[in-house]
Amino acid sequence: MVGWRVFRSQPDGDGVTARATGTPAVAVIGGGAIGLSTAWHLVEAGITDVAVLEAGDSVAAGSSSRSAGFIESQYVDPLDIELRARSMHTFRRLQREHGLEIKEIGYLRLAPDDGALAAFETSARLQRELGIEDTEVLTASDVQRLVPWMQVDGVFGGLFGPRDGRIDGPAYCALLVGLIEAAGGRVRTGVQVLAADRTGAGGWRLETTVGVIDADVVVDAAGAWATQVGDLFGVDVPIIPLRNQIGIWRLERPLDRVMPMVMDYIPHSGARGLYVATYDDADHVLAGLHSEEVVAQGVEPDAYDQSADDDYLADTRAALERRMPDLPLGEVERAWAGLYPVSPDGLPIVGPAVGDDAVILAVGGGGSGIQLSPIIGALAAEWIAYGEPRSLSDGRRVAADRATLVVTT
Repeated sequence: MVGWRVFRSQPDGDGVTARATGTPAVAVIGGGAIGLSTAWHLVEAGITDVAVLEAGDSVAAGSSSRSAGFIESQYVDPLDIELRARSMHTFRRLQREHGLEIKEIGYLRLAPDDGALAAFETSARLQRELGIEDTEVLTASDVQRLVPWMQVDGVFGGLFGPRDGRIDGPAYCALLVGLIEAAGGRVRTGVQVLAADRTGAGGWRLETTVGVIDADVVVDAAGAWATQVGDLFGVDVPIIPLRNQIGIWRLERPLDRVMPMVMDYIPHSGARGLYVATYDDADHVLAGLHSEEVVAQGVEPDAYDQSADDDYLADTRAALERRMPDLPLGEVERAWAGLYPVSPDGLPIVGPAVGDDAVILAVGGGGSGIQLSPIIGALAAEWIAYGEPRSLSDGRRVAADRATLVVTT
């Protein structure tokens, strides 16, 4: 695929000539964080004939409204770190220039052994190289002082980002809508794509619930529904919608300090791990069990249980009581379930669909969809504008044709 300036050939009179013309008409399917980020990056690149099509009644109607909303870069694998560091720089820009609220409570990933702690040292160095200057590697004693309610037996230290924190998913999406529309793009809710056919110029004619929409390029940013959307265009989108749950606990007494997000899980470990953090005030904590891999069967995104299971909440409570025996934990005040759209290897899938460069995939954010939305949106927009990913040192590592997306049965 090449950039839109010489994007594709199309019929012209008696023959076929290279089209070196203006900008394409782009339809972005999905009005969550990733779809809106893609549209925003497109309009920033000068491609303003952009329509975001969201099937729900509002933007952020899917996973983006059911997320904990943590943004951070405390990872171990270099690609994971770079993806999140690039995203964090965009979040900081939105904070500076457009007033995005980031509740900077901090983010602490625990090291279960000496090997993890050594990997944390490497992570901190790489983050500094990528412009994340404040990451710290903590000893077990440092962790105990930072989170005094914690039992640190089996904790060898931690990787801590003091300015990491939470954003509100719907508010972030609303901010992106404003930026898109101010630049001439369109965001339409209540629009479901029902079918798609090729146009003579190699683009797509979309049959929707509000009529026909033509587009030169389509972006599949449909989250947990990405596979079904891909089927409309005849492309394979290997996304597994995993149901994940979260709870808000009231405390028996307020904490005397803010608890950062504490993550007792190492990515790509094949397990689930506890996470817990202060939620909005000193009287509540948010907690759950997290994994970024395919550790369960996928569910039907239109028919999954959006409430939390009693057994899950009991397991989470037991994990909380083991890890933080001094936390004055009260009862669950509310809880819910959402979907992690996970790829087979746990990484995002961004770029032209295999076999069709008029369909761009921006999917596979998993449990980090909001966190990864800036970099996924930037890469997807760059494939359209320039024919290559430019915001990552090797954007093809998350392209749709990578070997790790082959699913064996």
